[in-house]
Amino acid sequence: MSMELPEKKIWTGIIAIVIVAAAAVGLSAITVDDSGNGSLVTVQGNAAGEEALFINKSYPEYARGFSIEYHGTYKVISIHDPWGRADENFTYLLVQRGEEIPAGYPDAQVFFIPVRAAVTLSPIHLSQISQLNESGTVKGHNAVVLMYDEEIRRLVQEGSIEEIGSSTQSMTTMLKMERIIELEPDVVFCVANGNREYDSHYKLREVGLKPAVTAEWMENHPLARAEWIKFIAYFYNREREANDFFDGIKNNYTAVSAKTKAVVDKPTVFSGIDYQGTWYAPGGDSYVATLFRDAGAEYFLPNDNKRGGRPLDFEVVYERAHDADYWINIGYSDNINELLALDPRYAKFGAFKSGNIYHYNARVSASGGNDYWQSGVLRPDIVLQDLVKILHPELVPDHELHYYRHIGSPYGEAA
Repeated sequence: MSMELPEKKIWTGIIAIVIVAAAAVGLSAITVDDSGNGSLVTVQGNAAGEEALFINKSYPEYARGFSIEYHGTYKVISIHDPWGRADENFTYLLVQRGEEIPAGYPDAQVFFIPVRAAVTLSPIHLSQISQLNESGTVKGHNAVVLMYDEEIRRLVQEGSIEEIGSSTQSMTTMLKMERIIELEPDVVFCVANGNREYDSHYKLREVGLKPAVTAEWMENHPLARAEWIKFIAYFYNREREANDFFDGIKNNYTAVSAKTKAVVDKPTVFSGIDYQGTWYAPGGDSYVATLFRDAGAEYFLPNDNKRGGRPLDFEVVYERAHDADYWINIGYSDNINELLALDPRYAKFGAFKSGNIYHYNARVSASGGNDYWQSGVLRPDIVLQDLVKILHPELVPDHELHYYRHIGSPYGEAA
């Protein structure tokens, strides 16, 4: 009778010896899965395999709004309020299913991971979850009709994802609380707005639900916004997928922005639109302003340090931007005719006269869902390519506009 053991059993025995030896001296070991692939696992003291639960880790590089700590059986996420309010800094304790809740976090909101059922209140949440291949966990969404992604619309039509809000507005306080409770979500992803009237996480907590607050829109760099996919990934143990995705976006974005560094002739850009007597423009330290600068433009608020929107008087905008080269992003208007109908004074701007007006409405569904606010948040590299194509087309000759369209002509005749 042969005493020769199968190769796999030999390796298993060797690995067991290595792990035991490593545990005795606090070193690291190599584990081998069924395919024979190895991955580094930290073994600390007598708690062999303590860190093996979260082999793939993900830390923010650009995002300021969150940070994370990894422990043996749980993760600790800190939410940093973008408006500097100490009482709006939250701690989330993500505990692996089947493990005990650790002591020492009396004020933390506890979530068991990976989450199996989620409710989303913003389209970007659903886009992020879909990118992580976890859209099947979403049971309810606010304003499902506005989703652009075909796979998500299919899930809505099948009844897998149901409407839990106003059905037509992505920003609303009109949530179907009773129905959300019935769905028994492990987490409700919601957006911080800096205004208690619209910050739904207060009401969600009052009824016993578990909200997880995001504030990607307050980041001052487009890559920081895209990086919030890592935050979502923490709840699904999908760090590896989030890292791979984000690294690709970062590399593409960096490569495109590098092309504009040597640009000498930088056109001037202004943005936004007047609404009820106030012009709302992106702040000079906002992600939009960063996109314009990385695309080789001069933004018309060069010395402004506001990360969110900047309310201005029409006269102030006209004084600073009446001779600007481009008007990019025109708010809730979709074409040049709508602009004139809203305010005939828009025709006085030089960019209007030259027809250099562009808007992010190239990908809009029949129901009004705008993909710029969905996949566009995840793909700032493509958004940047669009802007470079508009401002310096010679730098990206093969790129075709994806999220943007030229509206310097009557609707239906745009380039």
